Amino acid sequence: MYWLFTTAPQAIAALVGIIFTGMFFMAESIDNRAKEEPSLLEIAEAAKTALYRNMKVVARFAAATIIYDLILTAIVVKMSDTDFCWTNWLIIGFAALNISTVYVTFMYVFQAVNPNYFNKIAANLSSKYMTGEINSSDFINHFIAFERAARNAPFVQQMNEQHVPIPVIIRMLVSHEIIDRDEAGQMFEINKIRNLIVHGEPIEKVDRKIDETLQEITNKVTEATQGRQ
Repeated sequence: MYWLFTTAPQAIAALVGIIFTGMFFMAESIDNRAKEEPSLLEIAEAAKTALYRNMKVVARFAAATIIYDLILTAIVVKMSDTDFCWTNWLIIGFAALNISTVYVTFMYVFQAVNPNYFNKIAANLSSKYMTGEINSSDFINHFIAFERAARNAPFVQQMNEQHVPIPVIIRMLVSHEIIDRDEAGQMFEINKIRNLIVHGEPIEKVDRKIDETLQEITNKVTEATQGRQ
C-alpha cells in the first residue's frame, strides 16, 4: 500500500504536467492562427477560454487526488492494522479518485485535439444569434459600409499597415473620440457576428436592433471622418 500511495501521486503529477505543456503549446498555436486570420479572433478567444477552463478542472481534480493520496501515505501504517475498519473504503476512494482524474484529463485532451474543435466553438458562439429579422447578406453589406467609412478616417490611412484589423480600428475610433466605449463594445459584438457569418456559420437572420445600431454607428463615423478630411 505504501508503494501504491506514493507512486500514484507522482504518476498523476507527471501526466498532468505533460498534458499542461501540450495545452500551452496548443494555446500558442491558436494565437498564431488568429494572427494569420484576424477574423478568427473571437473564435480563437473562445477556444482559449474553453481550453483554460478545462485545464482548471483538471488541475483541481489532480490537486484533490494528490492530497488524498498523500494523506493515505501518512496513515498507511494505521490502515494496515486489521482492526482499522475504514481501510476498504479509503482504498475504494483512492481508486475512484485516481481513475476519475485520469479519465477527466484524457477526456478534455481528446476534446481539444479534435479536428472539429474550432467548428464546435464557432457553433456554440453562433447559437445565440440564430434569430432575427434582417437578412445576413444585408447585415454584411451594412458592415462593409462601416468598414469603408472607418478605413477612410485619416488616422487609419496614415498607418503603415496594409490591412488594419477591425478591433484595432474600433479602439482608434474610441481614442479619437468618434465613438464612446459603450458603442465600441457594441461594435466588438457586431464584429463577432460578422466573423461568424463570414466563416460559414448558419446565421441567416440578424436582430434588427443590432443592425440598426451598426447603421447608426456607421453614420456617426462617416460624419466625423468627413469633417476631419
